[in-house]
Amino acid sequence: MEQLLRAELRTTTLRAFGSPGAGCISEGRAYDTDAGPVFIKVNRRTLARQMFEGEMASLEALRSTGLVRAPQPIKVIDLPGGGAAFVMEHLKMRGLSSQASKLGDQMADLHLYNQKLREKLREEENRVGQRAEGAGPKYVSKFGFHTVTCCGFIPQVNEWQDDWPTFFTQHRLQAQLDLIEKDYADREARELWSQLQS
Repeated sequence: MEQLLRAELRTTTLRAFGSPGAGCISEGRAYDTDAGPVFIKVNRRTLARQMFEGEMASLEALRSTGLVRAPQPIKVIDLPGGGAAFVMEHLKMRGLSSQASKLGDQMADLHLYNQKLREKLREEENRVGQRAEGAGPKYVSKFGFHTVTCCGFIPQVNEWQDDWPTFFTQHRLQAQLDLIEKDYADREARELWSQLQS
């Protein structure tokens, strides 16, 4: 795999540092490269590329707000024999004790980002000299995301919906009930769900 990573990252230096990490989904390792330190997540399952592409798009969206520090995604690489690797900027992690409050504020701002953007755009509509078309961030009037993301190995459909309750019930709750019925043949959950929807 090192030869593949060197070629894909166009680096002669590929030196692991720190301890490797593994969770129930993927393995990860930090490396020094010619361009600086990177963190590489590896998953050898079939849907790894889809999972990592969704994560890459999510990091790009987070970074575009300028509200929270998130690693710069670099590349998703297909692995021989199956699976994929996701390369991103390495961030030195440390305890949050002195920064926990700041992170909480940033997360709250992140959740209000689209609403505040809408308010700002409405104010600008009333001003003389409108900003250039396509300049700056775009307000999103619907709920969803432009690509599939994953919760663990479970792909999450993010088709755009006009309102939050529809998005949440169709693409989060309904999807979970479909999995329960498929994996456990649990019809009772389906019946209870039908009662809730009435």
